[in-house]
Amino acid sequence: MKINDKATPFNEKDVNWDELAAIGILRDELELSGELDALLRGEKTGVISMQLILLGVDVEMDATLQLVRKGEEPILEIIGITPADMNK
Repeated sequence: MKINDKATPFNEKDVNWDELAAIGILRDELELSGELDALLRGEKTGVISMQLILLGVDVEMDATLQLVRKGEEPILEIIGITPADMNK
């Protein structure tokens, strides 16, 4: 689906896709899953499974993503989801 830049607070040019690809978040996968539209509207995406390497440690997590503005710059927030069985 083609995103109308005027109808969304963010456009695809606001996102540094190279940086996101380095942590396993791919534009094509977001588009195929239907989450790219929500992201560009500034809404939280649905839950996405991720595998990241942070400071040399492999991290597997489920999270939602949301684009927000900090000043004029768009920032991608990654909001980790607590597994339901940890709340018991």
